[in-house]
Amino acid sequence: MAEGESSEHLLGKLQLADFFENLGGVVEMEVWLPEIKQRPDLVVSFDNVKIAVEFQCAPITAQRVSERTRGFETLGMDVVWALGPTYQRKKLQQATWAKFARMRDGRLQVAFWRPKKQRVEWQEWWRLDCRNRVREQDAGDPYRQLLKLQQLVTQRSEVSRRWQKQLYRQGRSLVGMPWICHRLQAMPGGARASQWELSLGVLLALEKGPKTVGQLQAVLMKCAWFKFGATEKPAIVGLWLSRLIAEWQAEGVITQDDNRVWLNQMADWYADYQHKLSVLD
Repeated sequence: MAEGESSEHLLGKLQLADFFENLGGVVEMEVWLPEIKQRPDLVVSFDNVKIAVEFQCAPITAQRVSERTRGFETLGMDVVWALGPTYQRKKLQQATWAKFARMRDGRLQVAFWRPKKQRVEWQEWWRLDCRNRVREQDAGDPYRQLLKLQQLVTQRSEVSRRWQKQLYRQGRSLVGMPWICHRLQAMPGGARASQWELSLGVLLALEKGPKTVGQLQAVLMKCAWFKFGATEKPAIVGLWLSRLIAEWQAEGVITQDDNRVWLNQMADWYADYQHKLSVLD
């Protein structure tokens, strides 16, 4: 047992070693990597693929997770942060998901070591406005989302005042933004900002003319996101944008040709809450 290491952490490492060996991997424990001066809990090799496995039980900052992850990646290693029992005894905050989420099969996922089941389980991270604990197949409630938006405006929240000021110059209101800005399908996690804020930012950019994917990503990068650790921010923002583009293309809102995106027609803005609500009836 390493100095300061808990028995829970040591047991979890041994169990993880058995798990990966049963999958056909070659496992080395506590290997010192002099090039980056780091020692992962496990190094697992599958043919020519090497994976640094960190079994995390203790608190750790997003910055430290990022530094260790980038270090392993400079050596061409994949990285898995497997969260232990201490992270499973309470509901994880969004900021914790942001620390440990990795891109896996085109989705943001967090790995958990389940000692009773003796396996690693991956959970996907999805978001919807006005919903918690969302799965990919879950749908948003347009009535609830519109009511929440109206409340933000009535309460003169900082977010609503910022957007109202911008839209007022255009003779528009925040509540009257097009329905396409309300995310009614689950989106990848990561944003502190509401999903409608991200969509609205992209829409307003496209109203000014065709944009490259990179230009739209730059718009989203300016929005509020959580502090990421195991995955870099541009990758997560790009994932969110790619899903929005796919959804809007399927709905006929936009066209994408190679790297350029444009609106097929201007979306409908609404005069007020009641006018917008009537469209749903």
